[in-house]
Formats: sequence, structure tokens, C-alpha cells
Amino acid sequence: FETALPILKRLEEEAYISENILFAQSNLMKGYSETAAYEFAIAYAKLLLGKDKIDTGLENDAKIIIARAAIKTQDFTTAKTYYAAIEKTANGALKAEALYYNAFFKSKQKEYEASNATIQELIAGYTTYKYWAVKSYVIMGENYYALNDIYQATFVLENIIKNFKEFEDIQEDTQNVLNTIKKNQSKINN
Repeated sequence: FETALPILKRLEEEAYISENILFAQSNLMKGYSETAAYEFAIAYAKLLLGKDKIDTGLENDAKIIIARAAIKTQDFTTAKTYYAAIEKTANGALKAEALYYNAFFKSKQKEYEASNATIQELIAGYTTYKYWAVKSYVIMGENYYALNDIYQATFVLENIIKNFKEFEDIQEDTQNVLNTIKKNQSKINN
């Protein structure tokens, strides 16, 4: 995308046909997102969302770029808003991702049981999107720990480590959470 961005910018500025302008803007949005230029990505996403007629796919693309950029920049309020909007219209992997973040935000608001219910919905309806299902189990383990169900927390987390080695990033997060729980429990037991 690095080399395409200047060409797309020129197309946006010089094009006369609205489809070409839309093509340039949507790809600039994606390109800026891919190159971690989140402010520009969000600006183009909002520009596209402000248009009168865009299809649902492009609308969801714009919303997911804003939501992901907000997560990367730790603007959780914006992320929560856009993931909630995506959850209403998306399906497939986007829906699974939106449900994951729904559970994530509920957990952060200490709504642990509601978070677990959302995780169960994700797991029941979107098992083909294994990454999001497994990632949600980490939140479930944290939720159980927050609810003082140490057995369930460690059981869930140990099963992630045992059964889902293909997701290295999740393995690392899971091990960190499990280590924290075990460390805190050893302090209590001593």
C-alpha cells in the first residue's frame, strides 16, 4: 500500500467520475489502515460513511476500520460504538469479531456474567471463526476469576493452552493471565 497511496490520492483529486473517487477513497481508507496511519484511515472512513449512497459492504468496511483503529489507539469509547453498529449488520467473521469485542467491553465494565453470555453466543453461532472463539475464552477465564470461580478460570485457561497451540498470540495472553491468577492465589494461600 505504501506505493499505492500517492497514486490513489492523485486519483481522488483528479477523477471526474464518482465511482473512481469512491474507489480511491475506499482504498485510501484501507491503505492508511494497513500502514497504521490511523488518523487518515478514520478520516476516510468517516468521509465514506457521510456519503448518501454506499453499499452495506463498504459501510461495514468503514465501520470496522474505525473500530479497529480505535482499539489500536485505545479509544475504547469509539471502538465500542462502532463494534456495536457492526454487530447489528454484519455476519461471518465480522460478526464474530464484533461479538468478541461486545464481550470484551462488558468484561471491562465488570458485567462478567453478561460477558460470558455473549461469549457463549459467539461460540454457539460462530465456531467456524475459531480465532475469535478461542480469544473469547481468555475473557471467559478472566470473568470466572473476577467472579471468584478459580477452578473454572484455570480450567478454561489451561484448556486454551493445551488445545489451541496454533494461535501463538492467544497462547501468550492466556499464559500471562493464568500466571497472574496462580501468583495471586499463591499469595492468598500463604
